[in-house]
Amino acid sequence: MEHLPFLFVGLIAGVTSGFFGIGGGLVVVPLCVLLGAGVKEAIALSSMQMTFSSIYGSYSHVKNKMFSPLAYLWLGLGGVGGAACGAYALQFVSPHFAALFFLVMLIIGFARIATAKAEGDKNAKTPPHFLAFAVGFFVGVYAGMVGVGGGFLLVAIMTGFLGAPIKNAVAISLFFVLFVGSGAFLTYALNGMIDFMKGAFLSLGSLAGVQGGIWLASKTSPKHHKWAVVATYILMIVIMIYKIAKGEI
Repeated sequence: MEHLPFLFVGLIAGVTSGFFGIGGGLVVVPLCVLLGAGVKEAIALSSMQMTFSSIYGSYSHVKNKMFSPLAYLWLGLGGVGGAACGAYALQFVSPHFAALFFLVMLIIGFARIATAKAEGDKNAKTPPHFLAFAVGFFVGVYAGMVGVGGGFLLVAIMTGFLGAPIKNAVAISLFFVLFVGSGAFLTYALNGMIDFMKGAFLSLGSLAGVQGGIWLASKTSPKHHKWAVVATYILMIVIMIYKIAKGEI
């Protein structure tokens, strides 16, 4: 019974993963901390959950022809390398630093996506391989250090800097999370940082929720989809500020 709350956290994470194109770590990390897990433990747990939810989510988006996986392969490869570096670096930084880094990137991502066009730029093109790899690596380092898939930050980059429509950015982001999540998960597992029982409950919940999140996204207009992303950014920023201000992380 002690692990049951993690099942519900996974369910919430799965819905947000499918709807927002994220791994779920943005939700899992703060909520696991609220359940009493340490920041580093919550970060490691989120990597396991996001790996499973992104596998199913990516399959669904490719099946619905939302993007071509080959066109964004270099983005994912950059993410794997970056996530491994970030996950390794996590062992040498304090929980407080990891929390502050998480908060700063949340604020930057919020500011960028809030000013982006939900419909995207009509002249936007697929980024060249070297740029895709560089973006993937940068987001991967962030993701590996703070235990998220990097999806929210990538959606902000795809819409705010590369001009992608919000719907396509969400689909591409979840594909990217598959690479980042698996890379970080492997690193944490090899270093003995994961409680696999809690991770199993999180993963089962997320698999049940991701399908509902994808369905909900398909029924939401681009404008409302964008502002739902912005609202979630604000909620997570408030939670993290509250926890940091109380000195709990």
